[in-house]
Amino acid sequence: MIYRQKYVPLADVCDIQSGFTARSALVEDRVGGIPAVQLGDLRGDIEVPLASASRFKLDGKLDRYLVSPGDVLFRSRGEKNTAVIAVGDAGDQAIALLPLIVLRAHADVVLPEFLMWLINQPEAQRYLDSCARGTNLRMIPRDCLDKLPVSIPDLVIQKLVVEVSRLAAKEASLLRELAQKKEEFTSFALLRQVRNAQLHGNEAGHPVARQPSKHAGK
Repeated sequence: MIYRQKYVPLADVCDIQSGFTARSALVEDRVGGIPAVQLGDLRGDIEVPLASASRFKLDGKLDRYLVSPGDVLFRSRGEKNTAVIAVGDAGDQAIALLPLIVLRAHADVVLPEFLMWLINQPEAQRYLDSCARGTNLRMIPRDCLDKLPVSIPDLVIQKLVVEVSRLAAKEASLLRELAQKKEEFTSFALLRQVRNAQLHGNEAGHPVARQPSKHAGK
């Protein structure tokens, strides 16, 4: 029996909102400003903490651009067109600035973590590559993102996928840490061997006092 996956457009499983466009250069205001997330803040592979967002002077109607914990942020420009998830406490919020795009998962259909995972998979990335625009500055058009074909299993399967993916990422991190520790230990051991060899070489090179000959003085 052949099972066929059912694909639907991304726009069918989440609300998609382009980030806020600032009318002028951003001016930081640490006291009275509004927290805002920029493309440069997405340094991590899977998470962006809202609590660390910088504050800027922003004008206009901003409510629809608000990002809350659990929202997914998509990089629509740059070489890396992947998604991360916003994390923080219940009251943490920030404004998403273009070229970020906010994806709000339909809770009864898809988990935010699964949505992020799905966008970052090779199949989805190949689709995004096919409709990327620009040479010096790569950009993913909004309509391309809206039509990204996704296959959504039931929520139980989604939870399993997210957990296995989390454990795999943790394992990879631990393996990298272990490899680094092994390299440090090997370097330390080799350096110690070099020092020991130099020490023994110096000792072997010291002149040895010659014993007086039996015929000396005769």
